[in-house]
Amino acid sequence: MQIMDWYQMIRPMVFAIDPEVDHKIVGSGLKIFNDHPKFLKKLFYTRKRDNLKVQIKDVVFDSPIGIAAGFDKKAEFYNSLAGLGAGFVEIGSVTRNPQEGNPKKRIFRLTEDQGIINRMGLNNVGIEETKRRLKNHPSKTKLGISIAPGHGLSSEEMVQEMIEDIKDIHEYADYIALNLSCPNQVGVTVLQQLDVLKPLLEGISELGIKEPVFGKFSNDIDTDELIHNLHEVDGLMDGIILSNCSTKRENLISHNQVEKGGLSGKPIFARSMYLTKTLHKEFPDMPIIYSGGIFTPEDAQLALETGATLVQVYSGFIYNGPSLIEKINRHLSEKNLIDSI
Repeated sequence: MQIMDWYQMIRPMVFAIDPEVDHKIVGSGLKIFNDHPKFLKKLFYTRKRDNLKVQIKDVVFDSPIGIAAGFDKKAEFYNSLAGLGAGFVEIGSVTRNPQEGNPKKRIFRLTEDQGIINRMGLNNVGIEETKRRLKNHPSKTKLGISIAPGHGLSSEEMVQEMIEDIKDIHEYADYIALNLSCPNQVGVTVLQQLDVLKPLLEGISELGIKEPVFGKFSNDIDTDELIHNLHEVDGLMDGIILSNCSTKRENLISHNQVEKGGLSGKPIFARSMYLTKTLHKEFPDMPIIYSGGIFTPEDAQLALETGATLVQVYSGFIYNGPSLIEKINRHLSEKNLIDSI
């Protein structure tokens, strides 16, 4: 029996546990192998495939399939995720100072909708501790670092803090992701507005860092506004991430739809795909990291064919188990969908 089949058998027991407790248990297990991911590679039969390599600027990814920010918030098990087949892992979001986040309970499964609602509130260990962990446990995969502003700041203070954070930590990253759209901390979404976004990107540009910089935008953002803003900041960003969570609750049937927070998973798949298709048409040369509702190899294939350069999974990983990434990689390799470098 395949590993995926075993996961589907035990998933009801897994889902009987509080989601945050479950995530902590899984994270503790993955952390054990962070310095020795080869064990997980053997256990899950993962391997690198030359025809899956993707290049953005000077960064070569072994696979276009990676893990979205929020799964390894505290930089604890990124190499283990690579052992499961991830071509890259985005850690964080990270803020200047440690944050506890919002009060618990703050994660809710929407099983009937294959979704998740979270209102974590950017809990993390802060820039200095994140740097210490990355230094002591060198990355064995491509690493994105998601940067977010601290709690309770004005827009000007958010901009300056994020610039300083990137200056401090960029050397540990293969790319930088700007969390411009977290719905679970007051004020963050103003970073998507042009009068705030442009000074932020100009300040980052003045740092002269070599790592690609991606902006992560909301699933709910007005499409015309996003296109206009991206034209206005042309040349200041290397790509975009589509998309962050949604605060909308449309066509859901799960009881937990009443909970506040950011909705992710299958319910935002269509909108994320629409944004990717629209933005790729408008900016055909701009790299797009797709995020939102990837549950199957066919989902990932569609995202790439729609215009994504890289694809992130999160909710699908929780619902379909640890062998999902290798299954996607194998499918894409057999289809030979990636232009070889």
